[in-house]
This record gives sequence, structure tokens and C-alpha cells, in this order.
Amino acid sequence: MPTEQIKGTFRIITGAARALWGRLLQNGAMAAQGRVERLAGEAMLVCARARVMPRATRLPTTGR
Repeated sequence: MPTEQIKGTFRIITGAARALWGRLLQNGAMAAQGRVERLAGEAMLVCARARVMPRATRLPTTGR
């Protein structure tokens, strides 16, 4: 599990760097790729954290 969190964090950092570099070079495609990679890294982190969290044994009531 920690390796997934490290990979996700690394992907966020590289995506942000690529997006910044794309904006500096005025390269819209590179900036967009960086934003997509950063979003993929955030999704990877969420999935890794969801696997670690304990699951609820019962569903919450709906209030009816």
C-alpha cells in the first residue's frame, strides 16, 4: 500500500511539473497532459487510501 501512495504522489508532482513546463513553453498539449497526469495521480491516491480504510459493517439509515 505505501508504494501505491508513493507512486500516486510522484505522479501528482510530475504532472504538476509537466503542466507548469507546458504553460511556460506555451505548449497547450503538454500542459493538458500534465493536468491529466496530476488528476490520475490524485485518483491513484484516493484508491490507495480507500483500500486501507476500514469498511463499514452496516449501511447508514436513510432517515425514513
